[in-house]
Amino acid sequence: MKANKKGLVIFSILIIASMVVAACSQATATPAVVRETVVVTEMVQGTPVEKIITATPAPVTPAPQASEGPIAAEGLVACNPLPQVSSADVGASHTAKIVDTSNSAKTGASAAVENPYVLAPDQQAGGKVYRVGVFEDVTTTNYWAANGPDNTVYNSYMLPPRLTMYNQTPKYFTYVLNVAAEPVPELTQEGDMWTATIKMRNDIKWSDGTAFTANDVAFTANAVVGIGLIAGNFGTWYDANFIDHVEAVDDYTVKYFFKQKPGLSRYQYGVLQAPILSKAFWEPVFTDAMAPIDALGANPAEDALIAAQKEAQDKLFAFVPDGEPLAGSFLFTKWEKGAFLQNDANPDYYDKGLTIKQWPNGAYEDSSGQKVGTPEGDVETTMDVGPNVDTVVYTIYGTQDAAILALKNGEVDFTLNSLGLQRGLAQQIQNDPNLTVIENQTNGFRYLSFNERRQPMNDCSFRQAVAVLIDKEFVTGTILQGVAFPLYTFVPEGNTAWYYADTPKIGQGLDREQRTNLALQILKNAGYTWEGGKEPSWDADNRQVVPAGNLIMPDGTPVPPLNMLAPSPGYDPLRSTFAIWIETWLNEFGIPVKANLAGFNVIVPKIFTEQDFDMYILGWSLNIFPDFLYDFFSTEQAAKDGNNAGGYINPDFEKVGSGLTTCDTIDSCKQLADQAQNILGTEVPYVLLFDTGIIEAYRSAAVEYPFTKSLSGLQYAHQGPSADMQAMVKVK
Repeated sequence: MKANKKGLVIFSILIIASMVVAACSQATATPAVVRETVVVTEMVQGTPVEKIITATPAPVTPAPQASEGPIAAEGLVACNPLPQVSSADVGASHTAKIVDTSNSAKTGASAAVENPYVLAPDQQAGGKVYRVGVFEDVTTTNYWAANGPDNTVYNSYMLPPRLTMYNQTPKYFTYVLNVAAEPVPELTQEGDMWTATIKMRNDIKWSDGTAFTANDVAFTANAVVGIGLIAGNFGTWYDANFIDHVEAVDDYTVKYFFKQKPGLSRYQYGVLQAPILSKAFWEPVFTDAMAPIDALGANPAEDALIAAQKEAQDKLFAFVPDGEPLAGSFLFTKWEKGAFLQNDANPDYYDKGLTIKQWPNGAYEDSSGQKVGTPEGDVETTMDVGPNVDTVVYTIYGTQDAAILALKNGEVDFTLNSLGLQRGLAQQIQNDPNLTVIENQTNGFRYLSFNERRQPMNDCSFRQAVAVLIDKEFVTGTILQGVAFPLYTFVPEGNTAWYYADTPKIGQGLDREQRTNLALQILKNAGYTWEGGKEPSWDADNRQVVPAGNLIMPDGTPVPPLNMLAPSPGYDPLRSTFAIWIETWLNEFGIPVKANLAGFNVIVPKIFTEQDFDMYILGWSLNIFPDFLYDFFSTEQAAKDGNNAGGYINPDFEKVGSGLTTCDTIDSCKQLADQAQNILGTEVPYVLLFDTGIIEAYRSAAVEYPFTKSLSGLQYAHQGPSADMQAMVKVK
């Protein structure tokens, strides 16, 4: 032992452990810190002296920090039983009675577009022009892309319709012949295949003068299957899970081969109403695009095939189809991006001059002799198929306000808008003697979706809590003054044949206090906590939520900053209003969401192609047959460019939903549709938000429609390929 000049120091160390807990702040919980107390005996000038020294503690472990980027999820987290809210308390002002079911106790009018399209002198002189205002542009003139990854309603409005084997009338959706020359045949089993052979009309020509034949039908179906196209509408039109191939028996006889027996949705409402494109024009394009797939040879590995299909599809979608022959009522003429799109009447349209009669019960008769159903009462609607105009011009306006101003000024005859007209704008023009305002029920919905590939959106309890916090009744009634109505069912009431009133309606009728308490209990039951240990609560005196810290997921990780994509106010002020309120309600509950409002054509690719979002708000215009219940949420459609952008994958739902592709009677399909809605209403891959009914206005002094009353309004009758109002409108 050595002596120090200041004296010999002898340490006799007794370690006493004690817990010193730092005080908790509202925002951050500081973890417990262990400090060591040391008794030191020191010799000072020969005399032992005891000193008590507290060792410097180790650095305090900071509270968990939220990730700056998205947190990937590993599958879905199942639902817990929902806490019960006493029905007697719904709408009451006092605290909702929560039953813990867990195992533990835990804007002014805009100016018109600066450079509206001016008609050519010859059109001004004598041509009949149907002038339509829109406020979004098409994204492509390539029909494969426009109905695949670029599946937007404006592409459907403005691109010329394609022909289909069968069709539905735009008034009552009566199923009728189109290219086919005979009623839908029963399916026949041939070995392992199910087949259907159908005779076609022989009087249809493409716009280049060549015959429209069974070779075009077979080519289109086989091309879609060969390139693996499931995006947009193609997964329903040509479902490769059912279609094996299609053959041209002769020029005017087509034979369909199915791997398994298709139901109504994949047969009558699927491939038989699918668009048909020109083999002569598109076959070389497909041959070139298919090179990556062909290079793989027989029986390629699945990953390699998917990659090759993606490369092939990208090449197909990039092709600009200048000079493409068409056979419908109108031919594509010109597109000036951001300004206008023009279609001219097809002088050789095969149905020109056809007269159609429809009765209130949906019975149909036309001047070619086709009859469907038994008429009851007097004829309600008579339609004269044209085209009855020479040209349709779609002028693109920046906002709904600008398009309505153009309607008032006589620049356009009608404005196409899947959202309908804002009630305030309708009131501005309802007394104009040159204009007529109409209102119809709709078959669609606006919704909030989640990216379930990311946490916490993959957790059913999180989605249910979000659904509870969104007060649809408040926004639609108080903020929007009744312009919209809250929606809870995946099949809207207007679609009476398939409506299911007993769809689970999470949060319906609750006041703000009840929503706060119910959402809190849902999250606590699922293991969520809040930073600082202080939960959000209801302040009864000030009638508001008292915020807490950020929400902590069950694994102890804070919920990261989340983005919510939604249309801008200029495109849809209703959805943008919902987005702002949802942002407010979620943030006061500790869920850090930011609403990102942008143009419609900006957010669609981010959602469906890039899938770069946490949440988004959009809308769907729906078919009458409810196969969309499966198509929006099927496992197959969870791929890039598929309709299931949120990535909801549930084997139990898959069993029920896939039945909608094979059921072959209305009764059996209805049972499955109801079951699917039970699952979707409980698991909430979408929070259904609202609908509006649809208000539309047209220049009745200038144009005449064969009817104005129809489910989803005139805008739906303008969407191809199933409807073709452009061919029936008349210019006065």
